[in-house]
Order: sequence, then structure tokens, then C-alpha cells
Amino acid sequence: MRFLVTEECGRLARWLRLMGHDTEVVRGSPLSELYRKAYNGRRIVLTRNSRIRASCLFRVIRLTSPVLEDQLRQVLRELALPIDDDQLFTRCDLCNVRVEPVEKASVKDRVPPHVYHKQEAFYACPSCHRIYWAATHWQRACALFDRLRKDVNHA
Repeated sequence: MRFLVTEECGRLARWLRLMGHDTEVVRGSPLSELYRKAYNGRRIVLTRNSRIRASCLFRVIRLTSPVLEDQLRQVLRELALPIDDDQLFTRCDLCNVRVEPVEKASVKDRVPPHVYHKQEAFYACPSCHRIYWAATHWQRACALFDRLRKDVNHA
């Protein structure tokens, strides 16, 4: 899935990226630019902005809650979108580029020493060069994804 998220839903964009979805955020653009990006990029628009209208050229999902977990639940339900374990944590949550595995030795000076010694697998964003590893934030995200799976599957 490819998404175009309006700026008031920026946290949602980050979490969709963590789920492995190509998600672009639109900030301060006129509606015509948003519509062009949605159409040309074949993206589903996710928004809380009531000025953004549905179109026969692209889909718009108007999010009903300001709460992130509710927004994720709504998107998953409306699109019958599964949470795919193989896609989790495959994109940079900042710049939307696919992360790549890197050699542990190459990140020694770029991560805290205790992280370097405790972790075996590291990933890097080829665009912003941010380093990722499975830590407590990873575990909290997985717990959220598990809750969402249960909620969506039992709805």
C-alpha cells in the first residue's frame, strides 16, 4: 500500500512506515498539489482534514479519531490490511526509504557502546543514515501491532 498522509496525521505516517508501508506526508501544500500527488503516486489519502474530498481518481480515508491507535485500527479495517511480520521495520520511520542490513563493525562508533555489545543485527537508512536495532522501542511497537491484529481480526 502507498499512502499520502496530511500533516495533522504525521504520527500515523511514522507508524505506517514501521509497518512497512510507503507513506509520504504532505505539509502546507495547496489541495491541488495534494490531489496531484495522490493521483500520480497512486496513493491512498489519509486525513482528518474535512476540506479534502474523495475523488474517483484516488481514495480518501477520513480518519475519525485523533488517537493514533484508533487511526491505525481504522486504516487496517477499512482496507482489510494485514500486518505482515516480514514487512515490519523495513522502512526508515523518518524518510520513508527502505532500510538495509549493515555490518555490526560499521556502526561501532555510531551507536552507544552498550547497544553495540548487546545487539547483533543493525540496519541503516541509505538516505538519512539513521541506524536501527531491535530494542525496547521495537518491543513496544510489536506489542501495539499484536493488539491491533487482535482488535481488527475480532471486529
